[in-house]
Amino acid sequence: MPRRSVLTDAQAEALFALPTTEADLIRYYTLSPADIAVVARRRRPHNQLGFAVQLCALRYPGRLLRPGELVPPQVLSFVADQLDLPPDALAEYATRSQTRYDQLEALYAIYGYTTFSQPIRREIAKWLLPVALVTTSGMVLAGLLMEELRRRTVAAPAASTIERLVATALLQAERHVERQIDAALTVEQREGIDGLLVERPDTGMSLLAWARQPPGATGHRAMTRLIEQLSVLRTLGIDPAIRESIHADRVHLLIREGSRLSSQHLSALAPLRRQSILTMTVLETITRLTDDIIGMFDRLIGGLFRRAERRAVETIHANSRAMNDKVRLLARVGEALIDARGKGTDAFAAIEAVIPWEKFKAAVAEAGELTRDDGTDYTALAATNHALLRRVGPMFLDSFSFHGIAGVGALLNALALMRTFYAGSRRNLPKGLPTGFIRRTWRAAVLRDGINAPAYELCLFVELRDRLRAGDVWVAGSRQYRAVEDQLVPKTLFSTMKLAGPLPVAVQEEAIGYLRERRELLEERLRQVDGQAAKQLLPDVKVNGTALKISPLQAVTPEAAEQLADRVQAVMPRVRITELLAEVNRWTGMMECFTHPRSHQPGDDPRVTLTAVLADATNLGLTRMAEACNVATYRQLAWAAGWHLSEENYGRALARVTAAQHAHPLSAWFGDASVSSSDGQHFPLGGQGEVAGAINPHKGSGPAISFYTWISGRYAPFHTKVISVSEGEAAHVIDGLLYHGGEVHISVHHTDGGGVSDHVFGLCHLLGFRFAPRIPNIANRRLHTFGPASTWPALEPFITARIDEAMISTHWDDLLRLATSVRMGTVPASLMLRRLGSYPRQNGLALALREVGRIERTLFTLDWLDDPMLRRQATAELNKGESRNALARAVCFHRLGRLRDRTLESRQHRASGLNLVVASIILWNTVYIDRVIRFLRGQGEDIPDNLLPYLAPLGWQHINLTGDYLWAESVKLDKDGYRMLRTPTERLKT
Repeated sequence: MPRRSVLTDAQAEALFALPTTEADLIRYYTLSPADIAVVARRRRPHNQLGFAVQLCALRYPGRLLRPGELVPPQVLSFVADQLDLPPDALAEYATRSQTRYDQLEALYAIYGYTTFSQPIRREIAKWLLPVALVTTSGMVLAGLLMEELRRRTVAAPAASTIERLVATALLQAERHVERQIDAALTVEQREGIDGLLVERPDTGMSLLAWARQPPGATGHRAMTRLIEQLSVLRTLGIDPAIRESIHADRVHLLIREGSRLSSQHLSALAPLRRQSILTMTVLETITRLTDDIIGMFDRLIGGLFRRAERRAVETIHANSRAMNDKVRLLARVGEALIDARGKGTDAFAAIEAVIPWEKFKAAVAEAGELTRDDGTDYTALAATNHALLRRVGPMFLDSFSFHGIAGVGALLNALALMRTFYAGSRRNLPKGLPTGFIRRTWRAAVLRDGINAPAYELCLFVELRDRLRAGDVWVAGSRQYRAVEDQLVPKTLFSTMKLAGPLPVAVQEEAIGYLRERRELLEERLRQVDGQAAKQLLPDVKVNGTALKISPLQAVTPEAAEQLADRVQAVMPRVRITELLAEVNRWTGMMECFTHPRSHQPGDDPRVTLTAVLADATNLGLTRMAEACNVATYRQLAWAAGWHLSEENYGRALARVTAAQHAHPLSAWFGDASVSSSDGQHFPLGGQGEVAGAINPHKGSGPAISFYTWISGRYAPFHTKVISVSEGEAAHVIDGLLYHGGEVHISVHHTDGGGVSDHVFGLCHLLGFRFAPRIPNIANRRLHTFGPASTWPALEPFITARIDEAMISTHWDDLLRLATSVRMGTVPASLMLRRLGSYPRQNGLALALREVGRIERTLFTLDWLDDPMLRRQATAELNKGESRNALARAVCFHRLGRLRDRTLESRQHRASGLNLVVASIILWNTVYIDRVIRFLRGQGEDIPDNLLPYLAPLGWQHINLTGDYLWAESVKLDKDGYRMLRTPTERLKT
């Protein structure tokens, strides 16, 4: 018998529950005329109703009613109405047990149902195994089992029997996968895999632990270590194709177990299980190391240019006094020469009157030394960094096999020749090296008097970096840098989907129809806005020739709303953050989502899991949290964090809190649930975390990361992700709209200037989102049209070019395939947008998406000029995000808000924990603000509904976020199960 349970009590109850919603009742419990005729043969109303309800229960969920079971009133009413019987007639049903047995026998005979006998059990067990191979969820498998029993018209056995069958099938599936992996390994590979658990003398850690170390600070030493780690794992010779024959959920489970178990724990496992976990862990680590090495190579090359820029700035600062002296001298000499020409006197004498001739010559020579060429001096940059390139370049080229499109043939040939050169002993570059990949800006530095070796090598690696970013060059075995064609939906599948239709996109499937519809709309909007601009009728917008000015929005919050907010805050109950989370968990059951990856069961004590979440959210860490809480030791918190806190679990828990927030009646006053905004929040890094951070000089001088968060119009922060502060936010905008995993359906999305790009405009439109950012300096953003600019004279100064319809038409299928791939999750939107943004200008897909984006940006700009409510809505939604960020900053305050996590996974957990706690605070505030308003109205206060939209559930003055994180054994609640409000009497008691 399996040693673990796979269903919680709540899951088992839901599996056997009778439906109660009207849609489900109509679907499952509608009786046919034949059914009603069969029911009519029963004597007396209570027997007829009981027979019909038993029939419905057998059909769904597929079980018998238990003796004495209370049938939901919705079921009784729905079935009784069809029979013209009173629902309370069931009260007399089965007062004689023999009547019940007789009716069950009749049901079995008439409708062909059978009991769950031993032969059927054996058949079902065989049927379950292949199904269990494609899922790791006990609830999913139990649901499929119940569906199969209904299909076979077999009455379901008890819940304990269902659970045993499911647990057995899951265990058999695990053993099957283990044997499958073992069969694909050789004896040498098994020995090598077990050797990963042996401690290395030079590091004091096992080979596996050493190979899984995070990348560390960018540099040639770190890259050398990463390449060495990759080489060690590659020597095992494990075929990556092993993963392809195993379902992704099972692969993910094995990988997660491998990342959580130490070498000691792995050594204690049975051989088959240990080697299956280690095999998947090795393959995943090879993929991660491949991406880490290429990413570090990218940062190394970028670092060369950033250091050169810093040196140039430092040189300018160091020479600022000398430069200023030369400028003053130029001004004085210039004035003297102008005066001499006006008077007709000798120019040389005029100069010598200002400065002696010899000093003038010296000043000119010194000025010449201070001058620098415009742009980067590639020759000097290459010479300075040639030693570093010679350390990094050879081992980087040796580590990977590069492939690319036809247009990068010269680059690939150069890489192959340089790999051979580095492997030899020659000091000078070979003759006949390809130069076709060298861009025009590099040619002067590389091809001056033959080939300049340092400049050629630097140019080669810069071009390789750019082509890897764009996807023109890819690496076998990489996840992030694989071929773009492999990341999209296969062309054959896309063609089949298009024929079957409709595609999961929001535009017409033919380019001609799309272009006709957008042309008509754009020209109509241009005509309207041009007419208003010519008459100066655009609200708060002035257009004068080439000047366009939009007046700032005025605050519209009434004083009465501010007074109401203060009044509400005064009555809100005081609460500890631990008690708040426990209350939200009682409302939403969010802790049920934090399940173990193998058993799919939540932790025994939800307070321990919540404490681990708080350790993430507050940045306190597990060690200090164990000292500050009263429910768990460090080991208990570490276990909960390691096995129950995952991105999937955080996402499911957040979805529950978000659904509760959107469902609350008060939140409807806050805004539209289909409108959202997103913004990034920077968090500085400290300690060991600094080595893996990036620096954005516009955001601070130290290393940091950004938590990019999406929040709905009803204040629900429904998604968050960690991004680098050195990259733009625009590429990530769509991720949260598609991959949040909850029941959030966004139609309009706002961002600030950091999230704006034509590619985002275009892809948002293809996916059905209206992208409505607050664009900075919108007057400098030019419009694009289908016709000549002169057609709209008032707007002509702001129109720059015409839409390239041919480009869109040529690549329309590629655009639809891209949008389909992103919508289906085949490839993340952020990855594709980053690659398209890195493409050379001649790439057709990138240019076509840009043209679509230009159409949508122009339409949006016209709406922005014409609609002050759109401008006000964008500002209001972005303000919600900024206020939410202030609350997040108050929660994540330990260690001065400096994060010390070294790995991306740890940082993502930190962001997700923080977002879940913030969302819980927002929900708790919403619930109690509603109770306060109802209380105040009950006291006779006049609170008009039009003031409710100005309230925000983002305050934290009444929440104790600091100090000990203690969990109360009991809390005083009112008759409705809520905390007592801080009425004048309660405040006096306090």
